[in-house]
Amino acid sequence: MKPQISVLIPVRNAEKYLPLCLSCLAKQTFTDFEIICIDSASTDNTLAILKQGAKEDPRLRFTTQPNKGIAATRNALVQKAQGKYLAFVDADDFIFPAYLEKLYQAAEAERAEITKCFFYEVEENGFPRVQEHCHSSFYRLCADGDGARFRGGYEDSVLWGKLFLREWFVKHQFEFWTGRVAEDFCVVILAYLYAKKIAVVPEKLYCYRKGNASAITANSYNMAVGALLNLVDLKTDLIRRQKWNRQTAQEWMRATVWGICRFRKFSAAKRQEQQELLARAFTAARESVSLCGGLSYLRWRVFFLLVKLCGKRSVYFWSKLFR
Repeated sequence: MKPQISVLIPVRNAEKYLPLCLSCLAKQTFTDFEIICIDSASTDNTLAILKQGAKEDPRLRFTTQPNKGIAATRNALVQKAQGKYLAFVDADDFIFPAYLEKLYQAAEAERAEITKCFFYEVEENGFPRVQEHCHSSFYRLCADGDGARFRGGYEDSVLWGKLFLREWFVKHQFEFWTGRVAEDFCVVILAYLYAKKIAVVPEKLYCYRKGNASAITANSYNMAVGALLNLVDLKTDLIRRQKWNRQTAQEWMRATVWGICRFRKFSAAKRQEQQELLARAFTAARESVSLCGGLSYLRWRVFFLLVKLCGKRSVYFWSKLFR
């Protein structure tokens, strides 16, 4: 019989963290799940850890591949999954014993396409950070409407800490765009837009390791580039999916202007490297103003007028004020 949950773990040079991750899965109070790992040409002891893990737990299966990037690996993991639900777990993170059980129970009880829980941000050593993310807008329950759903997905743009209904996920062709970072960014936004029901388990059951210096998310410049590139392409995808309307346009504008604003903290040389991307984002945003309504339309008209009057270099100053 097919398992109820497919736990999907992309792996590369994770020998320092993978044993704990696999150990936490072995201790889950919910047992009807499979673990699928894809190792992307690790050069450390990761493969040996996977082999040993598969011997100890028959639910674990793994394959190896050349390093094609995290997005391609996630796409391959989804294709291999057989469970009713998908659970994305990062190899350097860890989970509490009731994680899968409580998410599964909530998903089944509420017939939700997306089910999520609270989480701890932990340091490299595994201890909780002083500042926790759980008290921010990350956990606001989404209101109805495309605008609220877009903002909810934007503020909660991570795959981990959630269950996704697999058949629904595949049906709507939620694929990770390859060749870039922040690959989960737009998938979560789209998932929020399509979900009829999002369930929340108000318990901290997932531990996200924030202090890992080798993680992709540790490079703020690369993350800013990836996020902005994804936002520019997301507009095209929303139009293709017939999800581009006044509500999504207004939220997309806010997110994109903030994406441009993030580059203010980088050097002039770094901004010059991404001149083409910044120009694409600026043009796409300016062309979207007419779709915004009411005060949102007036807000962005004034923003672009000020940038025009003060010169394009002022975009970072005005974007900080108007985002």
